[in-house]
Amino acid sequence: MKEKFDFRSIKTINDACEKAGIDFNAFMAIIDPLPEHLRALAAMEVIIKALNDGWENPLDGETWCYYPWIYVYDNIEMAEVLRETPGREDLIRFKRPDGSCGLASASSSCAWSASSAYIGSRLACKDRETCLYLVQNFKDLLAMYYLPMEGSNVIERYIR
Repeated sequence: MKEKFDFRSIKTINDACEKAGIDFNAFMAIIDPLPEHLRALAAMEVIIKALNDGWENPLDGETWCYYPWIYVYDNIEMAEVLRETPGREDLIRFKRPDGSCGLASASSSCAWSASSAYIGSRLACKDRETCLYLVQNFKDLLAMYYLPMEGSNVIERYIR
């Protein structure tokens, strides 16, 4: 009988590589020359593959899946969010020295409150609990992928 997999056992990139059947040293050698945000994306894809325990998004338009979302707050907005919802230490706090957010795309139309998302994510989790675990435990890697910043070397924090 197959032992039930606990996604909480994935705490590092090493754990994810082992679960996904990927040689950790070979993986690191391949991603090493890439820019930090691409290294973070590659690591996130391996981590999500491991967390999902073999489940893959069928992209059939019918299957529910969960994606990690990141809201970008300035310091004033962050203070307001924390005042209104105490205990939200799970929020990603990512400050760039130049003040920019580094987003690749933003859109607004018809009203001040309208927003659009035209680019999907391959970082799909099979359920809400797995996605929350991903965001809470790998938030620096997510932030590095979405909001790259030169010279941060975030990936090293997630190596055993």
